Amino acid sequence: MDDQLINVLRWMHIAAGFTALVVAPIAMVVRKGGDAHRLWGKIFFYCMAVVAVTAIILGIARPNIFLTMVAVFSFHMIASGYRALYHKRLHEGQKPAALDIVLQATAGVINGGLFIWGFTNMVLGNRGGPSIIFLVFGLIGILMVWRNIQRFYKHSHDKHEWLFAHMTGFLGGYIATVSAFSAVNMEFIKPVWLQWLWPTLLGAPLIALWVAYYRKKFARGKRARDVVETRIK
Repeated sequence: MDDQLINVLRWMHIAAGFTALVVAPIAMVVRKGGDAHRLWGKIFFYCMAVVAVTAIILGIARPNIFLTMVAVFSFHMIASGYRALYHKRLHEGQKPAALDIVLQATAGVINGGLFIWGFTNMVLGNRGGPSIIFLVFGLIGILMVWRNIQRFYKHSHDKHEWLFAHMTGFLGGYIATVSAFSAVNMEFIKPVWLQWLWPTLLGAPLIALWVAYYRKKFARGKRARDVVETRIK
């Protein structure tokens, strides 16, 4: 591929990633479901789509399987969180669309590959940064796929599951964005694997606490419309 085109794609990747890094916190602090939240959330989603597409192209053009697979890993979370907005009637028997199945199947293959690569290298004694990162990201990705598939097909549903899936997907995708930023700009953090994983170590418990906070609100009798501005798709 032409070097000039590679540079254009690289700058698109950087610009989209930086924009996603900045706008996501805005979507977090404004009223959930409101016009501002939807606007900034959509900007974040499409920026992450650009990040994923450019990362995949760059990873193929300048062979870097790690870059390509991590791009799919992060976008799977964002896309799952976005699609959750269309799953507000799962508790009424709504079925997933073909797009949802394709998304989860593709992510399952990619994340399975990440996990197997990391696990195999760990068993063979190659326990450096890449092996740990692949192992952890692959495991997280597989668990996310499993939870989404389970959410589609289990018999009993919490009618607020779409909200929890939306929050988990978008926040997980943001953690992946921070991870990439850290890996590129925080080389002072040692060991190398910690450059990638500190956002997950910090962010995963915070996501769990935030979801638990909303679950408690609903358990106390709050309606979704009292907590967020909902619009049934």
